[in-house]
Amino acid sequence: MLLDEIKSVLSFAAFKPDADDAAVPWASRFNGRKSVLLNVSRSQTSWRGMNKKGKFEEGGVMDGEFADVAPQRGEEWRSMTEGGWCAISVNHRFIISLENNLMRGDNCVSLLRTNPRAVLGPKYDRGKRYAVCHHPETTASLLLAVEESMVKVTEDLLKTVQIKPGRVCCGLFALLEHAVLSISRAADTGTPPNFILIVACEGSIGVLVQQDGQWKDVRCRSGLGPEAVETSLQIISPLIARVPQGSPVYFVSDGNDGKFRSEIMVHLEKVGAVDLTQDDLLWTILGEH
Repeated sequence: MLLDEIKSVLSFAAFKPDADDAAVPWASRFNGRKSVLLNVSRSQTSWRGMNKKGKFEEGGVMDGEFADVAPQRGEEWRSMTEGGWCAISVNHRFIISLENNLMRGDNCVSLLRTNPRAVLGPKYDRGKRYAVCHHPETTASLLLAVEESMVKVTEDLLKTVQIKPGRVCCGLFALLEHAVLSISRAADTGTPPNFILIVACEGSIGVLVQQDGQWKDVRCRSGLGPEAVETSLQIISPLIARVPQGSPVYFVSDGNDGKFRSEIMVHLEKVGAVDLTQDDLLWTILGEH
């Protein structure tokens, strides 16, 4: 047995999950080790460190394309990690579609990552990476598709600054799935038959419509600029008009952009919207799951 292997057994390291094992939650993979969380939008990158105890530390935001940001911030990101590992949210160049009768099961998530054609059949596009969120009570599913080429460019840029991506996801979709589960679990009498769910994540927005207990529509938009609130309201308003008056409206955001959150809630409160946002919600989801 090699000396390193002996040391790992003596320190219990041999029984810990590998840092690049995507099937294991981030908090478990990096228990006792530092890592960094990144969120990459079209014209902005934000980041947050996690210490050995899984607590958030310093972070930052930088405007510009990721190709310009990474070389300037790579050394800082490496200093926030042990081994250079990061979890990254790619928050642009994606679509979310509403699908029915997709494969389900305990191994569906891992199979979608390793053999997406087996899950999606003719819907599969070899130029995409996928994730899925199932309706808790019906056969409907939300399917995320992200441009494979953009993900690879992002991963390659990280490697040039000695940062290793241990997980790649989409922040908006992670927030959307979190909110769907939260609404389902919080309702004492079951999920409301009609509702609107609005999700925002650092320049992207998604809206999910449920009518008569069925998901009926989903819209998303990324790369929103300075007119983000106005553009978002143009997407949201027609969808709110489709559900019966008085139906619940839920809003959840990344928990980082307080300005956008406060400005859009001024409008959403007029229709009784409930703000489900928690501080650092995006980082909490990335750091735990």
